[in-house]
Amino acid sequence: MPWLGALLLTMFLVVVFPLRSVIRTRHHGASGRADWRLPRARSWKVADVLFLAGFAILLAGAALEGRGAVKPVGDPGTALLVLGVVMLATGTALAEWAQTTMGPAWRPDIPPIEDGELVTAGPFRVVRNPNYVAMLAAGFGTALLAPNVVTFTGWVVLLASLMLTARAEEPALAARYGDRYRAYGARVGRFVPGIGRLRE
Repeated sequence: MPWLGALLLTMFLVVVFPLRSVIRTRHHGASGRADWRLPRARSWKVADVLFLAGFAILLAGAALEGRGAVKPVGDPGTALLVLGVVMLATGTALAEWAQTTMGPAWRPDIPPIEDGELVTAGPFRVVRNPNYVAMLAAGFGTALLAPNVVTFTGWVVLLASLMLTARAEEPALAARYGDRYRAYGARVGRFVPGIGRLRE
């Protein structure tokens, strides 16, 4: 099953990033990519590195287990393997729903797009960062299909990057949308419903 985890995670990444960039370009005239030559906050740079590292470690862990270079942690059993596939499929569907809901406000990079609207519909009614929840679900699903120290480390690195990204984005969003974003953040949790709400 580790090779299945690597395959499904690769498919997830293709759907969430290059395919969505192509769709955004066709519908809105631009891919939404940030200009990396512009000044970026240090926290965003760190988050970018951790983000890429998290997915790279997840893929490496699945491939290493598939080649027998890394031993799985115990026997996951059929139930956990099925749960891994379900989490990857759910993560892909949630990412697609969230990105479609964002429309032209979606971009594959941080910081948030300059002229984007504040999106509070669809999955954004439940959590403020459904895209990140989708990535965490897909990453954890991969770790269940290839349960080893490397994949679980990759998931923790991914979690750290997304927490850092969300916290770095919040002041920018509050500055841009003012009381509308602060009221939304006080009502809706960051990654889990009701948890990580902002103080008004």
